[in-house]
Amino acid sequence: MKTDDPVGAAGACPACGGILAAGRHAWLFRCCDCGLLHAAFPVDIPQTAGGDLVDESRREAGLEAVRERNNTRLLEALKAMSPAGARLLDVGAGPGFLLQHAARLGFVVEGIEPDANVIATARDRGLPVRHGFFPDVLAPDDRFDVIVFNDVFEHLPDITAAFEACARHLAPGGVLCLNCPNRDGFFFRVASVLDRLGMGGAHERLWQRGLPSPHLWYFAPRDLVRAAGRVGLRPERRLDLDTVQIKGLWSRIRCVRDEPLMRSLAAYLFAVATYPLARLAPADAVASFFRKP
Repeated sequence: MKTDDPVGAAGACPACGGILAAGRHAWLFRCCDCGLLHAAFPVDIPQTAGGDLVDESRREAGLEAVRERNNTRLLEALKAMSPAGARLLDVGAGPGFLLQHAARLGFVVEGIEPDANVIATARDRGLPVRHGFFPDVLAPDDRFDVIVFNDVFEHLPDITAAFEACARHLAPGGVLCLNCPNRDGFFFRVASVLDRLGMGGAHERLWQRGLPSPHLWYFAPRDLVRAAGRVGLRPERRLDLDTVQIKGLWSRIRCVRDEPLMRSLAAYLFAVATYPLARLAPADAVASFFRKP
């Protein structure tokens, strides 16, 4: 998907049906009833390789430790909830970390990835990944026992359509897993307070403003429960996940090309200083699991 103009905020809240009203920034909207947050940012995912603002090798190195731990927990939960040899679709598969891990656990795996800068890596690893957008690249009769959005769902412009597509493409009894940032989480709450005080750098970084695929939504788990219920998916369980580990943190922060060094240093020092407290506070990432009847 490529949109040179911001993704609009017109229409009702996809979680509760309330009104998305203008927030404290021209790009920020908040549901008057449930508090769901939406950002009207342009999206420009590269369809051909090259010119990416993100250093993918540095991002991979920065995320390796936290991603390995979180993927292990996600897949252990999904294995316990799914039949042997379950067919698993990873939407936004990136370079294929989750798919590789899932295949080792006995899942029959397939991925979808729109970003031309990372899909080649997944294919070089021998993983079956379709280039394009969910659900456009699926056949009408494609059905999966498991559909996973691992740090992806918050990037989708139309989450109502995404939930409807998940309900169509899940097999009866199938499981949907949404690992998303949590608007009730510690880092996001602190960043929001700082933003209100005029220090918006951390807040914009959490929204990934200016990147080709920024965050367009910030959910709480209850928002996802409401939205999933509209298409008949029932909540099954949830997992609080790590978002920050000190190992690899600097590489993760510095993966954005042309990021000012002092801004990166401030983000790093803030994360290190608050890391012990953050581990005791509400998680900044939550995986929500839903089942199709």
